Amino acid sequence: MTCKEAVQYVMPYINEEMSDKETEAFLEHIKGCKECYEELEVYYTIYAGLAQLDSDSDNLDMHNLLECALQDSRERVRLHANFNILYVLVQVAAVLSLIAMIIVKWR
Repeated sequence: MTCKEAVQYVMPYINEEMSDKETEAFLEHIKGCKECYEELEVYYTIYAGLAQLDSDSDNLDMHNLLECALQDSRERVRLHANFNILYVLVQVAAVLSLIAMIIVKWR
């Protein structure tokens, strides 16, 4: 992902409007790009800060909140990837079971 693409994904990331694949690419980019991370941090501070003010929360450590949000996103992407692998494995097991049943019936 380029910096130009990453900057375009800042608001969709904050608003949780990205697919897992987009989120994964975005997270990978900002992990290694200080400028794009800072861009995200600025927007996140503004939007999450306003949300925190509206909720009367005492936690205004926006950097920590952003880091928690990024960790949650990484975990969600990882869990979805693991689920997709498990789903494929279950499908393969089901097909193999059907093939085995067909072979046993024909004997």
